[in-house]
Amino acid sequence: MSARSLSVGGLHLAAEGHLLVQGVSFTLRRGRVLGLVGTSGSGKSLTTLALLDLLPPGVRQVAGMVALDNAPVERAALRGRTVGLVQQAPRGGFNPLVTIGRHFLETLACEGVRGAAARDRMQDLLRDVGFGEPGAITRLYPSQLSGGMLQRVMLALALCRDPDFLLADEPTTDLDLIVQAQLLDLLERLVVRRGLGLLLVTHDFSVIARLADQVVVMDAGRVIEQQPVHGIFEDPAHPRTQALLSAHLALYA
Repeated sequence: MSARSLSVGGLHLAAEGHLLVQGVSFTLRRGRVLGLVGTSGSGKSLTTLALLDLLPPGVRQVAGMVALDNAPVERAALRGRTVGLVQQAPRGGFNPLVTIGRHFLETLACEGVRGAAARDRMQDLLRDVGFGEPGAITRLYPSQLSGGMLQRVMLALALCRDPDFLLADEPTTDLDLIVQAQLLDLLERLVVRRGLGLLLVTHDFSVIARLADQVVVMDAGRVIEQQPVHGIFEDPAHPRTQALLSAHLALYA
């Protein structure tokens, strides 16, 4: 049996009569990491949000489809149970007046898990993302956690409903290098252990080199190149990909 797949085909997004994303197509498979890379404004985040019908006000889809295992699917139904989402700037994703524990209990209640079972599940999820004493975390408020800790909590929340796929939009932004490395190690373990299909959205080619199996490069709202990760670094085909890679190598040489 082939691995489950989540595909987007011919995606066009527009705002105020201007196309922001044009003809984007790719496929994410379970157990694999697909890197979606490009500069700020290239359309990466909008494409990711479109997969779950979470486009910001004023942006609309004018063409394209999303398919699960090659069958068209209602995108809102994918949220949580089939596809988890980890957004950049995690602090904005939490209610500052609610403890971390309550965030989990409310999320798990949507799955019908309550009481002792919910508390046990919450503890297990927090351990999975690297918290050795999860009970201490659940009593805290978001403002009491660092950015790296919040990113791991958001990841655990995204895993609450045991999804097949995870969309991670710039998950290492604003984290120091050590915390970045720890988070990438964690994502790699989760892909292996859970068989997750991971869409890793980033502008950082170092992140792509570290985790991706296949790479989609976007520029100005279009896909300009798709290759296995080794091909992107060894023989980039598009001049814009070559320029992006050269800029990255010059920065980190």
